[in-house]
Amino acid sequence: MTSEEKWKRIIENDIDSDGKFFYAVKTTKIFCRPSCKSKTPLRVNVTFFDTKNQAIAAGYRPCKRCRPDLLQFNPSEDLVYKTKNLIDIYFNNSYDLEREIQDLGINRNHLNKLFLSYYGKTITQYLRFVRVEKAKLMLLEGSKIIESAFECGFGSVSSFYSSFKKETGYAPKLFIKIMKNNK
Repeated sequence: MTSEEKWKRIIENDIDSDGKFFYAVKTTKIFCRPSCKSKTPLRVNVTFFDTKNQAIAAGYRPCKRCRPDLLQFNPSEDLVYKTKNLIDIYFNNSYDLEREIQDLGINRNHLNKLFLSYYGKTITQYLRFVRVEKAKLMLLEGSKIIESAFECGFGSVSSFYSSFKKETGYAPKLFIKIMKNNK
């Protein structure tokens, strides 16, 4: 592949060229993948490398945006995975959860669409699922319904009952009764 063909692929942010070559910007001393969404540098400032190790040996550091140093890098997948982990950690604290999700720095609607495409549930649906799963465990261990509701992050008993029934098909008391009879 000629230098001009490589340059054309950089301008087009050609993801199919990732791993086939890397480009480095002389003025910033940073190297990138051809698909990098960073501002297109001036052609005169660009040099090409066949491998990331060649770029590193020449004194260039990897771009923090496209992460050419990683074998695979999918920023959308990374954001969705971080969001899922935040929900798993902060499921019982809506305020902290919202703050942490905002700190990801992505539009909430866009994040919700990404989350839905990866997990088949919206952020709200997944949060409800996690809360109900935790509540089920608490109820089966003998916790009271009201205690389980608030410990798992529900704002009211009525929202707990509604969410519990959506997820399990049963009211909490009936769920406990059925589970105890199945032992």
